[in-house]
Amino acid sequence: MIRLSRLLIIIVWSNLSIPSFAQEEGSKHSFESYISNLQSVMIDSLNGNWISDNLIHNRINYFWYPNEHFSFSTQLRTRLVYGESVKYIPSYAASFEKDGGIMDLSVNLLSEKSFLLNTAIDRIYFSYSRGSFVGTLGRQRINWGLNYVWNPNDIFNVQNYFDFDYVEKPGSDAIRLQYYTGAASSLELAAKADHNQNITSAAYYRFNKFGYDFQFLYGLFESQDFVFGTGFSGHISSAGFKGEASYFKPIRNQGDTASVFLAGIGADYMLKNSLYLQVEGLYHYSDKSSGISDFYSWYSGDLNVKKLAFTDVSVFANISYPFTPLLNANLSCMIFPEIKGFFTGPSVNYSVSQNMEFSFISQYFSGKIPDAVTGEKKRQSLFMGFIRFKLSF
Repeated sequence: MIRLSRLLIIIVWSNLSIPSFAQEEGSKHSFESYISNLQSVMIDSLNGNWISDNLIHNRINYFWYPNEHFSFSTQLRTRLVYGESVKYIPSYAASFEKDGGIMDLSVNLLSEKSFLLNTAIDRIYFSYSRGSFVGTLGRQRINWGLNYVWNPNDIFNVQNYFDFDYVEKPGSDAIRLQYYTGAASSLELAAKADHNQNITSAAYYRFNKFGYDFQFLYGLFESQDFVFGTGFSGHISSAGFKGEASYFKPIRNQGDTASVFLAGIGADYMLKNSLYLQVEGLYHYSDKSSGISDFYSWYSGDLNVKKLAFTDVSVFANISYPFTPLLNANLSCMIFPEIKGFFTGPSVNYSVSQNMEFSFISQYFSGKIPDAVTGEKKRQSLFMGFIRFKLSF
């Protein structure tokens, strides 16, 4: 417990020291940081087991600009978790330490019966720019997706919509070369390797025509599939309109491989009274069934772009409204027709001050899912409630 106290003191002190250090070093160095406390409860039924946990999450982002052409960044996330998930889920601590990249940069500093302390470097990269060229090497985020929830074009580091506490999203151990051919057009080449030595590489081209941004990509996905993708974004009148699609074709036709096609389309619109509306849909086709056995396994498992959804058709809608400049409310929902299921996620965010906010978030899943043993479809439900306090530096 003494070691834990010392580590917590170091984390807090390093955050408090960031503003003064950045001022002393001048514009060549930049720091960003936040620390949050997230209390959560997970329930499958009112008369079932209630699992309560607490997560203290700290992030430190460091940027260095030695000259006009070179830059360097390293970004560290440290999480202290204590509660019933650590106690009763055997693989819980191991899941925190798991690193999907070719570099193993995640470690459990402390792992005991009731708590664990993990730290991970999820960004560390060098960047070089000159004229219209930018080259980046290291753990970075390569974001080719356009849609809000489901991104078929995000072949390097797909996001999990439900993981709201990880704002920065995952990165990739990759090399990325970008050449800007115009104000709204660019050509990119990117390649990454994962912990299994699988390679994902692709060429990407983006351009603007008829007032829309279009993009095309072609490459190799995890050393197993050829992938072709395309997308667009623009406006219809004052409403945003975007979509993207990808097709994955196995290089070798084996028993455990399958062709996959994903297509998503979405729109968003803000009314004059600041009411914001969003809708999005995803179609998923596979030669093989990609069903789930329970919501929690899908929620907490490794997300793959080929497994963005657990039903062939998914529909999303969202509405948000700022009741005051400091208070914002949001309601999102999804429909999964194949399993007669749905998701709903109301949330409220209140800005206590310029760098301090309080949030209440809930997530509820329900659907008829085949039993892993009998195959009989039974309705399963999962509720998760969260209270978060976040302080930014």
